Amino acid sequence: MKDTAERLTLTKKLALTGAFSALIIVLGITKIGFISIGAASITILHIPVILTVLLAGLPEGIFAGAVFGILSLIMAAMTPSGILDPMFVNPLCSVLPRILFAAAAWGLWKLLNLIPKMPKILSAGISSFLATVIHTLLVLGSLYIFKGEDVRTALGGIGYLALVGACGLNAILESASSTVICIAVFTGLFISANSKSKLSKEIEN
Repeated sequence: MKDTAERLTLTKKLALTGAFSALIIVLGITKIGFISIGAASITILHIPVILTVLLAGLPEGIFAGAVFGILSLIMAAMTPSGILDPMFVNPLCSVLPRILFAAAAWGLWKLLNLIPKMPKILSAGISSFLATVIHTLLVLGSLYIFKGEDVRTALGGIGYLALVGACGLNAILESASSTVICIAVFTGLFISANSKSKLSKEIEN
């Protein structure tokens, strides 16, 4: 299956980017994008960013990442719900890591596509899993780089590695959900592409 981003026209890319950006906003505002599983709480707001990167390309993915970051900033300012939320009012902690995460997802996707005979579906799954892990590391890293003293005070002196370890379960669940959804989307695209190909052959015959 050829790279979807290479086959889309500019109009379709813009429409796709707008749709995923709107989905990020809806998931965030309605809180549907935050799922509680027992003691763990995961977010799926990053998944539309990954899908935008994989399906449309880098510029579009960065835009979706910026939308995610800006929404995070606004929600942290208006409706903070966690002990670290006030720190996300700083765009270096909320917007910057989401933009860098989108770029990292694109880099992983392109790198995996260089592997001969690597199925696009498998590349999408691996890219989404690793990109989600990178997202967690970037967000937590930005908090310690730009708000380190505030974070340590709020969390009783806990260090970066300890916080990463504490967020390990969440990161695994988020990575798993991201992988499943991205693979499902690409499987649907693969089936759709094959169906259209068969239909075209039947019409030609």
